[in-house]
Amino acid sequence: MLQIVTIERRLELLKLEGRGFNQVEIVKELSDKFQCSERAVYFDFENRAQWQPKLMQLEGEGNLLMKIMNRNDQIYRMAAFKATVTENDSVYIGALGVMLRANERQAEVAIIPELINRLTTLEEQAKRKLRHERPL
Repeated sequence: MLQIVTIERRLELLKLEGRGFNQVEIVKELSDKFQCSERAVYFDFENRAQWQPKLMQLEGEGNLLMKIMNRNDQIYRMAAFKATVTENDSVYIGALGVMLRANERQAEVAIIPELINRLTTLEEQAKRKLRHERPL
């Protein structure tokens, strides 16, 4: 049960931080909500490098890219829905702009694996060249 509460608290921490709350506000909110010490929440902030990738399932570049693609797709769908139901021209144009940016981001995410492969290949070639150029 303790692990579940810790996971919920950490997810809430990420959500509040994403909404723009500062660290002090988040600590106060979460210590009250989860009836824990403020120190426990500060500890979450201090050790997030260990728990955040696991919690958000970001380990491995493939998982991260899929998560980004899913988020962009969700943003696109929300904007497309807003564009179809609104009667306000400004909202319609804004929704189209969001849809365009989401498409651009999807295209960028799609080429990242290829770029990583190219960089890895270039790095390996440079290492091999350095090994051959070293004097004995």
